[in-house]
Amino acid sequence: MKFNRKCTYTPRPSESVQGTMSIDGNESDVKGVFLSMKRLLGISGVVLLCVIIIPIIVYYAKPGCTAGARQLQVDQATTAALGTQLPPVKDVRLPLTVKPIHYNLILAPFIYSNNASEFYFTGSVNISVAVQSSTTNFKLHSHKLQIQTPRVVDSNGNNVAVASVEEDFARQWQSITMSEPLQAGTNYTIIVDRFRGPLERDLSGIYLSSYKELGIEKYLVASQMQATDARKTFPCFDEPAFKATFAVSIVRHQNFKAASNMPTMSSKHVLASDWFVSASGSDRMIKEDFRTTPRMSTYLLAILVSQFDYTYTTDTKNRVYGTWARPDRATSTECAKSIAKNITAFYERYFDIEYPLPKIDQATIPDFSAGAMENWGLIMYREAYLVCNPSIDKSTYLQLTVAIISHELGHMWFGNLVTPDWWDDIWLNEGFASFVEVLAMDQLHPDWDVDAQFVVDDLKRGLQSDGVQSSHPIYVEVNHPDEVNEIFDTITYSKGSSVLRMLYNSVGDSIFRIGVSKYLKQYNYSNTFHTALYQSLTSEARASGRNIDVGEFMDRWIKQMGYPVISCARQSNELSLFQKHFLISSSDAPTYGKTYSSPFDYTWIIPITAATSENISSWNGSQVSHLVHWMREKSQKFSINSTSWYLLNLRSTGFYRVNYDAGNWDALINQLLLNHSVFTPQDRARLIDDSFALAMVGQISYSIPLNMTKYMKNERHYAPWNSVLSSLAYIYSMLHRQSPQYGTFSAYMKSLILPIYNRTGVAQADSDSHLTRITREKIVKAACRYGIKQCAQYAQAEFQRYVSSNFTDKIVPDIRYTVMCRGVAMSDAEVWDNLYDAMLRETSPGVQNDILKALACTREPWLLNRYLLYTLDDGKIRRQDAALVVSSVASNPMGLQIMWDFLRGSWSSIQARQVGIFSLARYASSLGGFNSPERLREIREFLAANSNSLASAVRAFDNALESVRNNVRWMTDCLPAVMDWLNSQS
Repeated sequence: MKFNRKCTYTPRPSESVQGTMSIDGNESDVKGVFLSMKRLLGISGVVLLCVIIIPIIVYYAKPGCTAGARQLQVDQATTAALGTQLPPVKDVRLPLTVKPIHYNLILAPFIYSNNASEFYFTGSVNISVAVQSSTTNFKLHSHKLQIQTPRVVDSNGNNVAVASVEEDFARQWQSITMSEPLQAGTNYTIIVDRFRGPLERDLSGIYLSSYKELGIEKYLVASQMQATDARKTFPCFDEPAFKATFAVSIVRHQNFKAASNMPTMSSKHVLASDWFVSASGSDRMIKEDFRTTPRMSTYLLAILVSQFDYTYTTDTKNRVYGTWARPDRATSTECAKSIAKNITAFYERYFDIEYPLPKIDQATIPDFSAGAMENWGLIMYREAYLVCNPSIDKSTYLQLTVAIISHELGHMWFGNLVTPDWWDDIWLNEGFASFVEVLAMDQLHPDWDVDAQFVVDDLKRGLQSDGVQSSHPIYVEVNHPDEVNEIFDTITYSKGSSVLRMLYNSVGDSIFRIGVSKYLKQYNYSNTFHTALYQSLTSEARASGRNIDVGEFMDRWIKQMGYPVISCARQSNELSLFQKHFLISSSDAPTYGKTYSSPFDYTWIIPITAATSENISSWNGSQVSHLVHWMREKSQKFSINSTSWYLLNLRSTGFYRVNYDAGNWDALINQLLLNHSVFTPQDRARLIDDSFALAMVGQISYSIPLNMTKYMKNERHYAPWNSVLSSLAYIYSMLHRQSPQYGTFSAYMKSLILPIYNRTGVAQADSDSHLTRITREKIVKAACRYGIKQCAQYAQAEFQRYVSSNFTDKIVPDIRYTVMCRGVAMSDAEVWDNLYDAMLRETSPGVQNDILKALACTREPWLLNRYLLYTLDDGKIRRQDAALVVSSVASNPMGLQIMWDFLRGSWSSIQARQVGIFSLARYASSLGGFNSPERLREIREFLAANSNSLASAVRAFDNALESVRNNVRWMTDCLPAVMDWLNSQS
């Protein structure tokens, strides 16, 4: 049967119009300079001479350099020229002939002057290695470092001659050839007496950050090694399988504090001149030695040198729970210690394995690329993601703090204790942490209904992202660092966690928990492949009397992209099910990135759960594993006893969509109108999301999901409201207030939202439940967006009060962004400038984020342009926040085109300033909101012209292009059907 492609859609990156975090920006680039060949050759000679001489001059001309200073003799410089486009390489894996056992690492960051351009770090490392097979060559990762020639000594301390050292910039390693073979079964020590690297604000490796304290710039050094940036910090074997122990020492000024993965063991004074070229020989520093870590991968190493405040508490096992934060924000992190203590206790019970380190420190970093990083013993966070003050921080941020702590602590077992052998199995880290955080949060806050929230957050995101041709399997081959960085995406996190949730609900909690525990115990402190987990779970299932082959089941979900839609046809008591790959766009849509074929002909092994109008009240809503029937073929028949409606995919535990026959859709809608509470919130949210998705691809009439929305006048739960608002936000994003049809659409939205807006109101009561508060945030945003008069008047009055107080009066946290956005939209440039200045002064990261988003709500195009330019200036907008600014501008109806012009005109600047592993992808995703053939053509031309510079964002740009293509199709094929229904209601 040919799939009806007539009416298609593509997911927006998020409900971005309401201020979801996402992208960033730049300025105009030089278009081109043309030189004659003769002049070019002359200039090349000068450049070559400069390349040789300038580093030498710069190095020895550092301020304060004295004759007594210990100098680093650089034999090889590992930094490639800026702007050089290196050809992609695939053979980047280290040989297995030499493996590390232990690192003695000393790091000495220099941040002790008033000129950040002079900052750098230096260090030394001794690596104990075991030779697996005799060899005359080994590789050592190094990137952007200046390194003395490595020395090699045997177990007796005798030197083993190094014949040559070759630099391989593309593979980011040094190839070291020995004069004689290193013998198998023998241990050696690789010694790098001194290395040196720049301290930059690039948020990777060991890097520079700063903040203002009483108007004074305070500098600190933080780290982000994942995925492949430990090699920017020290020469090492920078792959997850090369686990070793680490004895870390940090040289710091006596006015600073240092932290690493383990507690401090000892400290002593050392001469600054022993480590810093620019320091006086009489200056004294502290060398702080930390206890040796367990065996771990290089990407988990953590370094922090700062003037932060440190506070801690202990548990009954005398384990330390500490927090590091800048002094004016230390109190806002107090809850993090108690949350971590409770979550750790849950994981220890659940996995039946104690947390193995003596401490869990958590640090908030002013500049941080990711949300958080699971460094063993020293977890690092963005400041906005570790907040604890209900009077200032909105409920969604308070929940996010618990979620991120739960996620990162889940990594202490999945990722840190047991680690994937290579990055192609990163889903075992991120998917597992994203799933078990739900289990942990549900134990800590059962009233939050976290599983229902998962359905409308992670599961929905996973289905949206995986329904496109530019998707990829969860398990996918990666080699080059760009490819590694590319898979830290929604498929890995959201689909990975959703598939694990499906497995959990298919086998049941007991089998899952015991099987996972045995797996973790068997492979602790080592590396594995996903098949090891499957074997453990299969063994436990069969021991419990369940004949389930977990590997056979999971391979269908992780080794082929996409997911099925199950179409249903009922005849009497027989239900025929048909599975087919669900795609939002046509399967022949062109892509710029890699495409994948299915090894299973896009057929899945699907856990089918079902209930009918007669028996839905009889099954246990918390567990569905006993109801599972397995669908293994393209089509399959099941018996069903129902004279009314039937429902598949109970509690939305499966990663698939369901399309019912027209009669059953009508019966389900009638039941929702009669009494929606017979369905769980998860089921109600899934019916909404599936029906809108199916209508957008032309499989059902748009009247089905739109008729379903009528029951919302009686709905109060967060999950269905989240689902319906995000589904209808797509229509809003297509009309963008400039379409003549917008008035009809907004009128219906007002009628839909007004009843619950009147129920929830804008005032916050102490008796409000958490779900009420996060629902209020969604409803008030939507009410003001669609022009409900009471909301607009309230927001305007609150903003005027806020402005009159010189931006010091508090706004109800859960609706603060909506108030600010509405206020900025109605204000002039003077108010904009004053609010921006207030953001710079603000000490609450949550309030800062709301202001950053709200500033993009202005209706002045020149202010939007200027705001985008601010993202190119570290003094105006932190690099980590540039993505938030750009996505917020793109969410403004008049801002999307401004952002696109900015992106095209400043592409080189954007590349130069990209930070972390998510940056370019975030830029790309903002483009998905366009819906015209002209913009589609422009994006195609941009991708074709810049195909060699997309780096880790190739797939994200592919997805954006596919989004625009589907938006164009939707405007032609779907909008008329939507408008026909809306007109019929009026």
